[in-house]
Amino acid sequence: MSTCRTAARFALTWMLSLSLSACLLDSGAGWNGSTGESTSSTAVSLAITSPTSATTMDTTDSTVSLAGTAGSNSGIAKVSWRNDRGGQGAANGTDNWQATSIALQLGQNSITVTAKDTSGDTHSRNIVVNRESGELGSATLSWAAPTTRTDGSALTNLSGYKIYYGRMSGTYDYTVEIASPGVLTYVVEGLVSGEWYFALSAYDSDDLESNRTDEVRWNIS
Repeated sequence: MSTCRTAARFALTWMLSLSLSACLLDSGAGWNGSTGESTSSTAVSLAITSPTSATTMDTTDSTVSLAGTAGSNSGIAKVSWRNDRGGQGAANGTDNWQATSIALQLGQNSITVTAKDTSGDTHSRNIVVNRESGELGSATLSWAAPTTRTDGSALTNLSGYKIYYGRMSGTYDYTVEIASPGVLTYVVEGLVSGEWYFALSAYDSDDLESNRTDEVRWNIS
């Protein structure tokens, strides 16, 4: 038995039952996407604490309400918000502020909250709110069975496939094992709207598993 870890890459055809669209995230000028913090003056402090302190969240609601704190030695003059998908306004309060009923579009909404003190210094925080439709979609995956190993020898004991998928690139929270080499199509159901990432591997009767295929990203809207 060859020690090579199974077959060459597989041909894949990916088809979604729902319409596909690309979502581009506009992080806003001066925003550092890795931290959710603006590159503006640090004389002003700002935090988003509700409904989460994380920089991303998912919801099926049509609106979101944000709340948090702000501070400055000279005092906070105002706190405002802007959604890159449309809409902007002033938050209620200063040191403890709240922005209620911010309208969300389906898909990603990049909301920037900015605090300004009486000296004119500002500080911003960003949260990406992914609005899901609440309706579940499905993805139909089909592929061609591998016939050779990476060393070029014939693959004679193919046993099945594994589908890896999840909401984050390279992070697959879900795995489906298909213990039949003759099955070349599978419908992944129960997918909420938003981006999903898929990869496929094959394995033989000795439980040697191939490398995964290149990742495929689709947006279900």
